[in-house]
Amino acid sequence: MGYAGWVVVSLFTALGQPAGIFLPFATLAILGFLLIGLIVMDWQTHLLPDAFTLTGIAIGIFLVCTQAIFLGPHEGDVILNTTHQLRMSSPGSMGIHGNIFMTGTEALVWGRIASVLGAGGLLLLVRWLYKLVRHREGLGLGDVKLIAMIAAFLGFWPAILALFLGVLSATVYALFLLARRNADRLTRLPLGSFIAAGGLIAAIFGDRLINIYATLLR
Repeated sequence: MGYAGWVVVSLFTALGQPAGIFLPFATLAILGFLLIGLIVMDWQTHLLPDAFTLTGIAIGIFLVCTQAIFLGPHEGDVILNTTHQLRMSSPGSMGIHGNIFMTGTEALVWGRIASVLGAGGLLLLVRWLYKLVRHREGLGLGDVKLIAMIAAFLGFWPAILALFLGVLSATVYALFLLARRNADRLTRLPLGSFIAAGGLIAAIFGDRLINIYATLLR
């Protein structure tokens, strides 16, 4: 077997393992490519193209579906009541192992779709409230689709972390510009660039940051 054949076999072997490195690497690489491109484009043009955001949402959901295919038996199953001894071992059949509400595959895919809708819907609500109070546009729909794309790749809470980091860094930058008198309160900032940068941080350090925050709340 040549080197190219060995590489192909290695990649598919990694893909077939629940804890393989192929899917996480592909997810991080594709998300990083999209976010870096969006950082540059929004900074220069104040635009977040659908060709990146909507395509990114589709790719993120596709990668999650691929990950779901390779889940092990009963991996990620959602059990409602562990005191019962019956559970669905396959659609239409019951086994004496427990009580499963949702299989791991269903939980992963539907959970990620719910994350996309939840993160995007939350930002839509913020956009609507801002317009209601200030009587002008604050957030663009591109920002909504961007946060939905991050949720498609990473999930709901990492997307919220990306939003928090983006808004925080944009606020610090705005205060810096105001202090130097290079901007006023009506100056338009490329918020999408900051959210995308927050998405990069969430992709690399998100789990650790969320765990630290959760530990502080206990």
